[in-house]
Amino acid sequence: MRTLLIIGFSLLLVACATAGDQAQADAQTGIAYLRGIGVPQDTAKAVHYLEKASAGGSADAQLTLGYLLMKGEGVKEDTKRALELFRKAGVQGNVDAAYNVGLAYVRGTIVEKDDAEALKWFRMAAEKGDAGAQYNAGVMELHGEGTTRDPVTAYIWFTLASDQAYQGASEGMEVAKSLITGDQFDRLNRELQEMQKRIPAVKATATLSAASQVPL
Repeated sequence: MRTLLIIGFSLLLVACATAGDQAQADAQTGIAYLRGIGVPQDTAKAVHYLEKASAGGSADAQLTLGYLLMKGEGVKEDTKRALELFRKAGVQGNVDAAYNVGLAYVRGTIVEKDDAEALKWFRMAAEKGDAGAQYNAGVMELHGEGTTRDPVTAYIWFTLASDQAYQGASEGMEVAKSLITGDQFDRLNRELQEMQKRIPAVKATATLSAASQVPL
């Protein structure tokens, strides 16, 4: 069985490489070694391939390598480089990476606390359907952290998070609703309908990554 898995995995890598996506092939190899899927688990080899894939622009590799650097797992701990890799993956649309960057700016442990920058990254992930980012964006909009206080936008983000059964989102909706005045409800209904149609609901895990949202 193991032989068949290794052969199947090798064929997959050849297919990726011939399709011109060497970085993604390297990312898959690295994650396979990290998880021990079809090959013996080997963190050192995982890091080698993840480094290559990250340099080649793979967002999955950047997220996973960032996680290893954050934890000091198989590599020397380097939180600043981890954050930089999260940034690179985030701008490519990786929601977990974008969430992690936002969290770093909220907590101010790796970089100087910056609520406006945090909200920017949470919005980036929220726009792609990440429920945790939607909830955090709602909290920041509700309290005016990094932006002008806006209970209408807060209510919308809480609603989108609640649609995915995110814990605390329903309570956030109630708080935001209590602050919305009568003349704001037309705007609320219009923008909410537009955003519910436009923004997908997604799970907060990348397809290939070995890590997702991590505590910073």
